Amino acid sequence: MSSTYSSDLRIQLMGTGDQAGTWGATTNNNFQYIFEQAIAGVQTVSVTATPQALTYLNGATSTLANNQAIAAALIFTNGGVNANFTITTPSGSQKLYIVYNNTSYVATMQVTGSSGSTIAIPSQVTTTVYTDGTNFYVANTGTVGAYTVNGALTVTSTLAVTGTSTHTGAVALNGGGTSTTPTFGDNTTKIATTAFVQAALPSSGTPLSAASGGTGEAGTLTGVLYGNGTSAHTTATATQIVSAIGTTAVTNATNATNATNATNATTASNISGGYVSSVNGSQGAVTVSTPSSAYNGVGSYVTASTAVSSTVTAGSTYPAGSGYGQIQAYSFNFTSGINITTSNNLSGTWQWMSATTSVTTNTVYGLAIRIA
Repeated sequence: MSSTYSSDLRIQLMGTGDQAGTWGATTNNNFQYIFEQAIAGVQTVSVTATPQALTYLNGATSTLANNQAIAAALIFTNGGVNANFTITTPSGSQKLYIVYNNTSYVATMQVTGSSGSTIAIPSQVTTTVYTDGTNFYVANTGTVGAYTVNGALTVTSTLAVTGTSTHTGAVALNGGGTSTTPTFGDNTTKIATTAFVQAALPSSGTPLSAASGGTGEAGTLTGVLYGNGTSAHTTATATQIVSAIGTTAVTNATNATNATNATNATTASNISGGYVSSVNGSQGAVTVSTPSSAYNGVGSYVTASTAVSSTVTAGSTYPAGSGYGQIQAYSFNFTSGINITTSNNLSGTWQWMSATTSVTTNTVYGLAIRIA
């Protein structure tokens, strides 16, 4: 009875009673050159043409290059091709392969003479494929449980993620990328798409609303800008400014202004057409240039007194001489504080710069300047 061969690995199947005394060698060859190669063998295939068939034969051979189709793993190298190529396997033979395409071109796995499905393996890619003798399939199209990639993951086609994707490092979307557009007003950490931004931003010439972080004002405003978080911004009123900065700040600013004005008042000199509303303190409170020797020229300063029957108002003008409310008192040198002379014959029109009425004598004392 003669031997036959299996359809997938073409193992020699000895007939009953065949190879008496020699069957051991045939069995050892099957194990060493077929079973071992199919389980752990690696064959390098130099690609010189396309399509190129993997070598195969019936039975075992120690020349493994003559039986490439039974190897567990195949390494394709460029033996002269300059374009994409096709590798074919024996028709009707089922087989699992690990394939490394170590060329610069795409390798296509196909069953010889079959119009069934094929598998294209890109350059420098290692993958696992299998055939049912008619079609080729990719062995890994999914995983069960967690899947860890320790090196770089390169995706040349579409990457679809149906669950949550967590990235602890930076993610570069060099192709632009797309995402579901969040609802307008959503302030979560979702990615803002172009559509979301366009919906959030107003059209050209339309102001960005206060609710979206804008002013709501199409033109320009002069003054302090006031906003309440919802309506368009306006120029702030005094009440709104006080409300915003607080009454303490306003009081402090007012006190500072008053202090500045008081300082300016104590250093006033050569006043023309005006008067000092009040004089407090002693020597040095007001510094006045020494008037002319006659103490009677326009611009002369004097301390003056007059007997009156009513209050004399600072800033009011009175003629020189005697009588009601008139200037008739003493000339005085304010710089040294010394009484220079007494004169009751002042002439011209004088203006009280400050005046105080003596309750006991009904006499007015104060500072006066000649204005005419």
